[in-house]
Amino acid sequence: MPENDTPLEPSHIAIAINYLFGAHGSMPIASDIGDCLFTALEISDTVFVAPGYYASMGMGVPAGLALAAVTGKRPIVLVGDGAFQMTGWEIGNCQKYGWAPIVIVFNNQSWEMLRGFQPGQKYHDLDDWHYADIAPSLGGRGMRVQTCAELKRALDMAMADDSVFQLIEVMLPRGKTSNSLARFTHAIREISAMKNE
Repeated sequence: MPENDTPLEPSHIAIAINYLFGAHGSMPIASDIGDCLFTALEISDTVFVAPGYYASMGMGVPAGLALAAVTGKRPIVLVGDGAFQMTGWEIGNCQKYGWAPIVIVFNNQSWEMLRGFQPGQKYHDLDDWHYADIAPSLGGRGMRVQTCAELKRALDMAMADDSVFQLIEVMLPRGKTSNSLARFTHAIREISAMKNE
């Protein structure tokens, strides 16, 4: 991963986590549905939980807390800004139970996966809630990053402090998805078009 001012894209997150695992060993991952799940498919083999058959939004953060509770290990949670609006507030329970997950919020100010299936709609757009700024009021630390160098620095800082949860808000451009999600949505649109012929 470039350690410079290259603007972040979803795949950079997977590269950074793979680098982190190489330096510190693997950690369990809980992922929500959306591009965070498709990005997670690019991460090295590790304990991994994600929504399966029903692909329900909002399970990433609660699943990460469950990993911490059941395994006693520090998890990484991958969640989009849309799903975080639903259940992300559960990280407020971390201080009470002594959990310190690393929560990575993919903030593209959008339900980007839905945009992939139905381009041109406005309902995909979300406001910028500045999630990193909210973290201290929930008992954790927050960092907002926009470049590869900032992401690496934030992950290093998160690994160095396991006293509280660490929320890394990764700013991503609207319309940019991981290669995995782009291929998936393209295939779904082609299948749908063939059915309509």
